[in-house]
Amino acid sequence: MTPIVELRNATKEFRGIPAFANVSFALARGEIHALVGENGAGKSTLTKIIAGVYPLTSGTLLINGNEEKLSNPAEGLSKGIAMVYQETAWYRR
Repeated sequence: MTPIVELRNATKEFRGIPAFANVSFALARGEIHALVGENGAGKSTLTKIIAGVYPLTSGTLLINGNEEKLSNPAEGLSKGIAMVYQETAWYRR
């Protein structure tokens, strides 16, 4: 079965500093996953990549088996990806 969301060797850097590096992740229909880690581990950044808030620095994002380069959350939403933001004041800017 094709994952509904998949990251392959995903890396996100801010000014050359990695928020996370070489992450591979797959979510199949009906699965539930939890992201657990210390503050600054890249959990929020990873979910924002999937939702289209940030682009990947390198690696691949696939949605329903198709490679995607989302430019904004509206594009993510058009692909069926929605996110509830922890920092609501940040998102309203």
